[in-house]
Amino acid sequence: MTQIKQPASRPTRRRVLSGAAAGGAAFALGFPAPAILAQTGKPIRLGILNSFTGAQSYNAGDNIKGMTLHFDRIGWTIAGRKVEMIKEDDQFNAQIGLEKTKKFVQSDHVDMIVGPQASNVAMALLNFVKQTKSFLVVSGAGSDQITWERIPYLFRTTITTWQLCTPMGQWMCDNVAKEIVATGADYVAGRDTVREFAIAFEAKGGKIVQEIYPPLGTTDFSVYLTAIAASGAKASFNFYTAADAVRFVKQYAELGIGDNVRLTGASALIDGNTLAAVGRAALGMITPQIYTTALDTPVNRQFVSEYRERFQGDPTTYADYGYVTARVIDEAIKTTDGDTSNKDRLAEAMVKVSFDAPRGPFRFDPVTHHPIQNVYMCEVREIDGRLVIKDFITIKDVRDPGVKNF
Repeated sequence: MTQIKQPASRPTRRRVLSGAAAGGAAFALGFPAPAILAQTGKPIRLGILNSFTGAQSYNAGDNIKGMTLHFDRIGWTIAGRKVEMIKEDDQFNAQIGLEKTKKFVQSDHVDMIVGPQASNVAMALLNFVKQTKSFLVVSGAGSDQITWERIPYLFRTTITTWQLCTPMGQWMCDNVAKEIVATGADYVAGRDTVREFAIAFEAKGGKIVQEIYPPLGTTDFSVYLTAIAASGAKASFNFYTAADAVRFVKQYAELGIGDNVRLTGASALIDGNTLAAVGRAALGMITPQIYTTALDTPVNRQFVSEYRERFQGDPTTYADYGYVTARVIDEAIKTTDGDTSNKDRLAEAMVKVSFDAPRGPFRFDPVTHHPIQNVYMCEVREIDGRLVIKDFITIKDVRDPGVKNF
């Protein structure tokens, strides 16, 4: 049920998730190493779980492209072992994601599960992953709840909602407005993101005058945008992804809401794909990001150049997610000389992985298995006739505390 409500006390961070009905068939896709490479040792099998169909499909596709770019660089071989991907579509459905994960472990006998993008799917996997002592590298989902239990073979290579929303909430209160409207798609990631932002924003003295939760897949946001316009707030903070984000931003501009209520949001609200789709409607939008093509570093310049040559387009945050994930896996398995059977040794090796990524310096917190990394405050600007998600403030070495924040 759609909800538009006044905020009461901050909700607890616990969520009870239920999966939707299962459906759809699995499909597998292998990416073999070049034939000229020596076929030494048993292949490393990666079970890639993501939302490859539906509104989130291009984010999942970019994630695979980022992984492919790194594995291309190393000839699809780590420590003499060929790398194979088995790709499964969770359809953004928790129950389907769990079924695919069971297949990875029980039938495909993968060395690692990689993914998913959807937080509701990631949450549904946790008990099974814990019980079977499976190795899971989360290459997308940002909900903080995923790592509260400190599962020893679970690592996240992307972001947490806390990591982005805390700096954003603090900065918003100091620099944009003291009273705002917060909106998010009505599922675990949307509500978690609004909650984390609100905790930081209110701690600085800000006030959320209204919270709005449209259902996933909303095509007409007019009733919600009317509520934003009527709220009296000077700014809004919003969480939507993929096609939902495109529709929301376009309609926000078409109805002229941004003339009186400044548009800001979580990182997912604008990326390379959504920016191309919404165009000038995104001008002036502010978001926290861990990656943008505008980052002016040698590593990122090389990444952008290679990505453009390989895929004829700009990398997105989801491409950076995939690239970093592939390199983390590569570095950890090299450290174990190709041995993935000793999971304690592999986890120990992964904890120690660090390198300069396209997004900036990357390393793991040894306790939480979250990345410690930079967060960039960004604004959509027009530079040399081109729309760019441009960083203007760098918050260095942001570390998620990894605890429940009631």
